[in-house]
Amino acid sequence: MEAINLARKFGRTSIFRDINFSVAAGESLCVTGPNGSGKSTLLRILAGLLSPTTGKVTHTLDRTIPKDAWLDHTGYTGPLVNPYDELTALEHIRFAGRRAMERATADSFLTRFDLARHRDKKVRYYSSGMKQRLKIILAFLNDPPVLILDEPSTNLDARGKDILHTYIDSIRSGKIIIIATNDPAEERLCGGGIQLGQ
Repeated sequence: MEAINLARKFGRTSIFRDINFSVAAGESLCVTGPNGSGKSTLLRILAGLLSPTTGKVTHTLDRTIPKDAWLDHTGYTGPLVNPYDELTALEHIRFAGRRAMERATADSFLTRFDLARHRDKKVRYYSSGMKQRLKIILAFLNDPPVLILDEPSTNLDARGKDILHTYIDSIRSGKIIIIATNDPAEERLCGGGIQLGQ
């Protein structure tokens, strides 16, 4: 993935400008900065959910990926991702699975992220931390080559953070991982970084 001279404005307000970086398979990047500096905006641009005002992003895996196919190769989660209240965790996984999701695969994710005993409970009854664990599962679910994670530790307790960080470490080989965070533990997961709002 390569970002070239990215800038984003909302109206006349410049959020960021002149953002340049490249990340290859097997590498990771941390995006830091104070609240309002544009971390979430930048990650939404990288995921193809928002267009930059100027500049461009290219996704290159074994070939250049057209923008309309970026989400087919990307696992994304962020504050604006909200599970459906009326579905259970298991129903979310079956719905979001790219191919027919075997029960054993679904159970494996639910067990790893400590949601197995809540698999058949509607999300409306989940705590904020449980919802965050489900959002993380959905980002990882289809084994995407690109992971874009916007403050993934939000609402997680110490155990949840440990599960998340251990899992990221276990799958990083061959993947592009971009994390927006101000959590020092997550910064240490990444091989490089950029800071917004300087």
